[in-house]
Amino acid sequence: MTTTTPTVSAAVDRSSATPAWLLLARIEMIRYARRPAFLFGAVLTLAALLPYLDPAEPVDELSMIAPAALIGLIGITLSAQRVWASDRCADAAGSTPVPMATRTLAHLAACLVPFTVGLVFVTVSYARYLTDPPPPSGYAALMSDGWVLAVWFALGAVSCLGGPILGVLIARMTDRRAAPILLSVGLVALAIVFQGLFEPLRRIRVFMPWTYWGGPFGIDGDPQRSMVFSGSPHWWAVYLLVLCAIAALAALRRDRSWRSQRNGIALAALVVIAVITCLAAMWTGTPDTIINPLPGDGTSWGG
Repeated sequence: MTTTTPTVSAAVDRSSATPAWLLLARIEMIRYARRPAFLFGAVLTLAALLPYLDPAEPVDELSMIAPAALIGLIGITLSAQRVWASDRCADAAGSTPVPMATRTLAHLAACLVPFTVGLVFVTVSYARYLTDPPPPSGYAALMSDGWVLAVWFALGAVSCLGGPILGVLIARMTDRRAAPILLSVGLVALAIVFQGLFEPLRRIRVFMPWTYWGGPFGIDGDPQRSMVFSGSPHWWAVYLLVLCAIAALAALRRDRSWRSQRNGIALAALVVIAVITCLAAMWTGTPDTIINPLPGDGTSWGG
């Protein structure tokens, strides 16, 4: 059986000008793309776009949950398993010129594969939104096109990047096989609590990596009335990208060669930026909940 490490070592001998992590990244990206769990999630996610073949079908404001759940959430466990499998190959090969940090960089680069699928999903959905907007009774009709794009990019694309990166971090922190599954369940439970359904939690909900920004949460006498929650999705998208950078750097620092003072300062700076952008997402943008004046018709959901 051919292992990852000897493959990369041979490739380095043939082309020393190409960094080892980049060579290994190509291998890991292909392997990620071939994983049945990823292919299954990607097919189901893209299948959610099929109704748009009907010109009369409006864009679904709930659709961003598809890539987040089927690619991002599953990606936590999938990435962790890939890291553990790579480590087993490295251990079986014995002494190897490919250090842990190089393998970690390769796995982080492989996270671009699910991110690309999520980005395609968001791009197609947004293009359809521009040509055939959702009904005026929905939440998107209350906000600008840029606001909608920020929300959908964060929910549908960044989630597909953050989940797999989190999986890499988990695998670098522990070898307990149940860890990514338990974390995924915990994130889902927290997302339910902080989705915006409970009014006292709407302001602070943005600390979560996935939350709703609007939908038919209803009012007295109209359970399907759409509304938009407070906060800035633009700052929230930046906050989520910073969280991805923190997780990536933290995973790399599991290798002693990356535990330099410079990298420590960079990690601390990213944490500070994350706090600032999270607070900006809470307290800028839409100041209070906006309720659509039109009655709900049950045709649109949140995002």
